[in-house]
Amino acid sequence: MENDQRLTPLPVTTDLHPAALDFGTGYSSVYDDTLAGKRSLKQYFNIVYKRLPLIVAITLIVTAAVAFYSYRQPSIYQARTSLIIEPRRAPQTQKDAININFGDDQKYYNTQLQLLQSQGLMKSVVVSLGLQRDPNALGSQSAGLFAGVRSLFSSSAKVAPSTDAAPIINDSAKPNDAITEQLTPEENKRASEYAAILAGGLTVDPVERTNIVNIAVENPDPVLAARVSDKVAEIFIKQDADRETAGTQQAYESLQKSIEDLKGTIVQQENDLITEMTNSGLALQDKGAEVRAADLGALLAQYRTAQEETGKIQATYNAALAASQKGDILAVGGENRAIQAARDQKQKRQMDLQARLDGISKKIDELSEKRKGLLVRYTPEYRDVVAIDEQIKELNDQLARVNSEESKKIDQEGQKVEDNAKREYLTSLASQLAGAQQREGRQRAAFEQAASRANVEGVAETKLTTLKEELKNNHELLNTYAQRQKEQELALTTGRPDNIKIQNKAVAPTTPIGPHRTRNIFIALLLSLGAGVGLAFLLDYLDDSVRTSDDVSRHLGLPTLALIPHYLSNEKRKLLQGGTANGSSIINPSTAALITMEERHSPMAEAYRHLRTSLLFSSAGKPPQTILVTSSQPSEGKTTTAINTAITLAQSDADVVIIDCDLRRPRLHSHFGLENQQGLTNYLSGDKNADKLMRTYADLPRLKIITSGPIPPNPAELLSSNEMRNLLQYLSGRFKHVVIDSPPAISFTDAAILSTLVDGVVLVAMANKSSIHLMRQFKQRVSAIGARIYGVVLNGIKSNSMEYDYYGSGYYKYYSQSDDDETPRLEEVVQQEDDTAAGV
Repeated sequence: MENDQRLTPLPVTTDLHPAALDFGTGYSSVYDDTLAGKRSLKQYFNIVYKRLPLIVAITLIVTAAVAFYSYRQPSIYQARTSLIIEPRRAPQTQKDAININFGDDQKYYNTQLQLLQSQGLMKSVVVSLGLQRDPNALGSQSAGLFAGVRSLFSSSAKVAPSTDAAPIINDSAKPNDAITEQLTPEENKRASEYAAILAGGLTVDPVERTNIVNIAVENPDPVLAARVSDKVAEIFIKQDADRETAGTQQAYESLQKSIEDLKGTIVQQENDLITEMTNSGLALQDKGAEVRAADLGALLAQYRTAQEETGKIQATYNAALAASQKGDILAVGGENRAIQAARDQKQKRQMDLQARLDGISKKIDELSEKRKGLLVRYTPEYRDVVAIDEQIKELNDQLARVNSEESKKIDQEGQKVEDNAKREYLTSLASQLAGAQQREGRQRAAFEQAASRANVEGVAETKLTTLKEELKNNHELLNTYAQRQKEQELALTTGRPDNIKIQNKAVAPTTPIGPHRTRNIFIALLLSLGAGVGLAFLLDYLDDSVRTSDDVSRHLGLPTLALIPHYLSNEKRKLLQGGTANGSSIINPSTAALITMEERHSPMAEAYRHLRTSLLFSSAGKPPQTILVTSSQPSEGKTTTAINTAITLAQSDADVVIIDCDLRRPRLHSHFGLENQQGLTNYLSGDKNADKLMRTYADLPRLKIITSGPIPPNPAELLSSNEMRNLLQYLSGRFKHVVIDSPPAISFTDAAILSTLVDGVVLVAMANKSSIHLMRQFKQRVSAIGARIYGVVLNGIKSNSMEYDYYGSGYYKYYSQSDDDETPRLEEVVQQEDDTAAGV
């Protein structure tokens, strides 16, 4: 089947936009990522120009409101009082005044300036002048915000109050009386409100490089401004002097109270010291620590000597006990007499035994010599020799018996003596160790008892020392307090400070200083203009509509097939209007839909021919045959685009049929001036005669039209039927191009159904109207069902758009008008030949 060729793989070129490759359009995107987010100066100008009425409205409204408000405000007068704030001078009573910096103290100066602007000072001024007693003392100044708004629309204009209308001021009241005056809750609240109002008009301005400070008060009432300015200076001087003397007086009173408290404390400490000395029982209070230290040293030395003696006896006893267990009698008692006597007796008996054994051995030796002499002459069997042998044998037996028995007896008796001596020695060592341990215990008990007693006495002595030191310190502190009290008393008698004076009092002004109406209006003009421009850019940022081909490429990834100029631009309005007798204009509604027929040389017709070219080259292998034209929303020009697309294709000597598949709101028949009694719905409902459906357009025989027919109750079911599929296959066999007009894609499912039956879809969008979000939804929906989108036709390009220059009065106009007026157009020559042949 020829129609299946659109499913063959398309060649992929690396220079195409990724979005174009995804849809197989083979159309290179014009979007460049390097230009994303960049705008030209003309684009910024267009944003402002597009919403110029809004900007002008905001500017005019705000400026007019500020001007109206400024001229409704009363005139403001300013009264000025001058003060001289000199550096503080050192008190004459201070002996070390030369070491204190009372010169150009900037902190002191800045503090005075801040105190001049305090809310409390202004409240004292209000109370001093008695303004709180009159609810209308400041007129409408205290009426609040709503009263000020109401005054904008009141009939009477505000004027500055005259001196006759000044509030009643109590000049006789002294500042200190005003400060201490008891106010009712209503008067206190009113005084705070008046103070806030007057403080808003107070200005403190120091004169550079001088000690002069100007106090300026602004108020609609010039008399009140002068009175308040002078009163601020007077009360400030009074409060400053009170602050100076108040500190001295407070210090004097504080010292007096501290002295009385300290005297009571000293009396109590003296009583506590006497009681503690009585109860402590210390004989030598001053030397007690030295005596206790000497006694403890002697007892400690005795205790350590006893410890050393016990240690030595313990070591000797342990060594003797260990040696006795090993049987080493020499190691046990080398210096013990009993052990030494037992050892000597044992040695003597061993010596006697050895002498006896030596005598027997000597006899044996003599007999042996005698036997050797006999053997020289006789044989061993000789009787003398045998007798000698018996004697020798008897002596050897005796020697062995004596050696064994006597040695054993000596060892047993010697061991018994040694054991007795060892027991006696160990018993003696144990007795010595017990005695040494008892002595050590007695020395330790004596030392511990002395140490405990010394600790008790030391605590008592420390407590007495502490009480004495505290009593001594309090006596010294009492002397210091008394000396400072005398200094404060002397400072109080020297007088009040006089470093702040009034230089010039205020005079009631006669010329207002404000408000600055011209400046306020000019600032309001600039601010409102800036706000309007900012709002224009904000609305442009929040605008979701597609405006340029860059938006299509950037947000949808689709190519822009054509840019259609706006229908109501200046050139189009001249083409589409015809004058009447009364000067009015009549607009032909079908002219825009048939612009490629009736105004072939217009920029709009050229744009549709550009769309034809883009479609013919939108797919590789062969041009598209069945084309669906739709839009995401209604009234975006899809029907006009479909008609002009079909006309331009037919003008290229191709057989074209256009089908009105908008079965919900058909418009194709009205543009061509046809009846809609028979059409597509009749065929899909059972009438199988397709030739009766198609109607020929008289001005373009190669263009066939199929109207929608009567509106059915189930358009989606008819368009998704097999009859619709068979009809498209039949028309594809007879016509080179089939153009289909469908309902809006987002509102109805008809476009999605038809997109699966055609080669591709053309999406029409209206510049500055179509939503990028809805167009993206349609693209995702169509992509999900496997349909193909050729691209987007951007309709309604305004004359102020940069892209309009392509079709506007620039390049196209230059080539559409020939400078050679003698060269005729081809259609004029053909018309003249036809007229000649017809004999006209």
